[in-house]
Amino acid sequence: MHKFLLPAIIAFSLISFSSSYAANKKFTNTINSSLISPIKLEVNLSEEMLYRAQNLPKKLRDRNGARLNSGFAGNGFYGDKELKKLISKLEVNIKNEFSKYDIKISDDAKTVLNVTLVDAIPNRPTFSQLAKEPNLSHQSFATGGAEIQAKLLSPGGRVIGNLNYKNYESDIKNSRYGSTWKDSKKAFYWFAVKSAKALKQ
Repeated sequence: MHKFLLPAIIAFSLISFSSSYAANKKFTNTINSSLISPIKLEVNLSEEMLYRAQNLPKKLRDRNGARLNSGFAGNGFYGDKELKKLISKLEVNIKNEFSKYDIKISDDAKTVLNVTLVDAIPNRPTFSQLAKEPNLSHQSFATGGAEIQAKLLSPGGRVIGNLNYKNYESDIKNSRYGSTWKDSKKAFYWFAVKSAKALKQ
């Protein structure tokens, strides 16, 4: 290979990796003022995630070319119980990090932070996926992650601003060890940390 060509290829590879890494881990905030009043916290699943509890994704491109019964490869058949536990974990993360920044959460608050789990991909098959596809093993693993969107609403229901975060693992080596939702839970933690900082800027 030409001696001048190799450094160019390496540089291009590093730029491509850096761009991919940035695209996989991104936080955006359009809230321009610091939060001073208590908030009511609402944490929900997106319609797509609710659908994927018992189905493959609606869009064929989100199924990764998987067979009709392959939930793990096709990002579906997660199971209702799994998604309830996932939402609970996201809520706990938010409450824990917000308390560190003295952000008060109250069911009586008029200002609402509406948080939606838009997407989540497990690192290992869920119990529902294992039941659907007996050939799977809990030792199977893949890269995972999650996308979360939030709206801060005024007492009148006006959107004050948005908090959006996504974090997807891009290296399979980092997903070999850990729990079913390791990468998604990492995304939950960082969403909570970054959102707390944004609301107390």
